[in-house]
Amino acid sequence: MVKELSKHLKKMRTNLMNGDHLHVRYMAHIVNLVVQDDLKESSMSIERARHAVRYVRQSPARLKRFQESCGDKQLSCEKSLCLDISTRWNFTYLMLIRVVEFENAFTNYDSSEIGSRHYLRNSYIEVEVPAGELLSSDWVHVKRTTKYLEISYLLTLKISVSLNITPNIYFLEICAVYVYLNQLIASENTDLSNVAKKMKEKFDKYWGDPTKMNEIIFILCVLDPRYKLDSVGYVLVKMFEKNQGLSLKATVKEYMILLFNEYVKSSSKGLGVPVSSPCSLLQTSTSVIFGSQLSTQGTGPLDSLMQDLKKYKAVNGGVDARTELDKYLG
Repeated sequence: MVKELSKHLKKMRTNLMNGDHLHVRYMAHIVNLVVQDDLKESSMSIERARHAVRYVRQSPARLKRFQESCGDKQLSCEKSLCLDISTRWNFTYLMLIRVVEFENAFTNYDSSEIGSRHYLRNSYIEVEVPAGELLSSDWVHVKRTTKYLEISYLLTLKISVSLNITPNIYFLEICAVYVYLNQLIASENTDLSNVAKKMKEKFDKYWGDPTKMNEIIFILCVLDPRYKLDSVGYVLVKMFEKNQGLSLKATVKEYMILLFNEYVKSSSKGLGVPVSSPCSLLQTSTSVIFGSQLSTQGTGPLDSLMQDLKKYKAVNGGVDARTELDKYLG
């Protein structure tokens, strides 16, 4: 689809950089891929939690008794249990975070509610695989799952909004996930560390090789005046070590200059003069004022003088030696 779009833009003469910047990977989809594989490891515990929540929510009477269990343990029941959509991991996170919050209430409820134990023993996750009660090992899995789902959930919320601009934070959010995964890998919790390693492998498949990342995501961050090039350089060094990071920073700047020049070129075609050259604008306006007698052959004395002046300023560091991009980055 991107290739076809590129062809159409080329016909319209708006296909900057040959369309190299058109395709940016969809962040929310990649986060989903990173999360889904690792949810499988805790699938049995999640299913048991899901069945426990479903039982409580099936009737007002059960919900009332559960709330009484909360009161016995001095827990707040202002928040209610929510049932997830099994195919949507973000809803699963919301369900599990509430289940963890009411762990003591579930323990107290199961010990006094005979119907709950009977329901869980006779509910099946798969054929011949009963759900069963939530065991201590299940609580460990559920807590671990909510731990590593949290950053993915918050990230998805941030980048999926429709009324705010988000491309400028794309790259910084990638770095935030990278740093968080490394923290989990260094965790003393072996299970959590192993899960994080597997998530990191999937992360690296899409964002571990900077040469496979679209340069436009770096430039979008540079164009945010809160960050600019130095911040992008810092993040690149944090992700890819010093030597590679600094090299990437130089590559980003080169690409940005190329892209800037493409815009200057396309603007110049529309105006008849380069928009970034005050000398050319001065030359044009002077020619209009004095008429055509100064350059009847297309190249008059004033043209030559302006060209010489432009070269002089470029060599001696005059105002015209710096483009708008240079001024912005400065």
